Amino acid sequence: MPLLRRIAADQHFGSAGHLVLFLLIIVAASACQTAEDGATNSGPITLASDESSSGLVPLALPTLSPLQRPPDRPLQVVATTSIIGDVVAHVGGDATSLTTLMAAGQDPHSYEPSTGDLTKVAESDLIFVNGWQLEEALLDDLTNIAVEAPIVPISANITPLPPAGEAHEHGAVDPHVWLDPQLVTQWVHNVQDVLSDLDPANAPVYAANAAAYLEELAALDDDMVQQLSQIPPASRKLVTNHDSLTYFAHRFDFEIVGAVIPAPSTVAEPSAQQLAALVQKMREENVCTIFAETTASPRLAETVAAELTTCDTVDVLLLHTGALGPPGSGASSYIEMMRTNTDTIVRGLETGD
Repeated sequence: MPLLRRIAADQHFGSAGHLVLFLLIIVAASACQTAEDGATNSGPITLASDESSSGLVPLALPTLSPLQRPPDRPLQVVATTSIIGDVVAHVGGDATSLTTLMAAGQDPHSYEPSTGDLTKVAESDLIFVNGWQLEEALLDDLTNIAVEAPIVPISANITPLPPAGEAHEHGAVDPHVWLDPQLVTQWVHNVQDVLSDLDPANAPVYAANAAAYLEELAALDDDMVQQLSQIPPASRKLVTNHDSLTYFAHRFDFEIVGAVIPAPSTVAEPSAQQLAALVQKMREENVCTIFAETTASPRLAETVAAELTTCDTVDVLLLHTGALGPPGSGASSYIEMMRTNTDTIVRGLETGD
């Protein structure tokens, strides 16, 4: 049974107390989102389903009209992941009041909201999600509670790619678009457009913030191209913990050899046959580095590494893929995260033939 259906069947709000709270949050959301002039924006938009994502169709931004609110009250914005929150913060700046649901280091695939998180969602004017079911344990709650606040896929207007692994055969989409900095520029344009639609008085602020951040992203992309060029062509092969680097590989000309979890979600479980096939392929391709991730256990990656007896040494190196790191980690912002990931990838692969 698909995960989202399992979640619905399990009834997150099974106890009477949680059900009452859930109903109160819905009522509060409906009351607080109604515009003063009686007009409202459309409610949550439809995100990519299993059926629509099989066509690799870009997501769309909703059509929004200015939100009526007191002039001294900033937009109440919610972002799901720490990476989305960082990008939204750069564009919104002081003109918005931003709540990021997931803290640094939290895996977006398995995160489940607290009661406080749901209250913030109910009180919000706008919610940014990734799109393509990234926040798979959270989306049902968002669509149930955000009665009027639009749920906006920050990855709208980006042509999705299928994951490199076996999930490709089932019509899946890789949601990890942020691992290509050029695609994050589209995030910035989307955030600017949405904030400006809801809050036209601050449109010049959002435009200036976006322009400044776009310059930083362009510099990041240039630096990554230059640094990654140190890796010999024969060594530009990636094995990851799960299917997460499709967009990175597409942008920077790498080959995805395989993944320990051959799926775009960390909550999937590989079979013994899949792990054995990965070990065999790594032997054939002479790959002795596995890139695990800071938001998931490296146990399975280490198990695969132990089977690579054809390698003198096997490195299991950690990347920040699904979440920012805490302060001092070298990954406390999106740009820091990508620079640190680049350093790690170069270190893991540059010595190849």
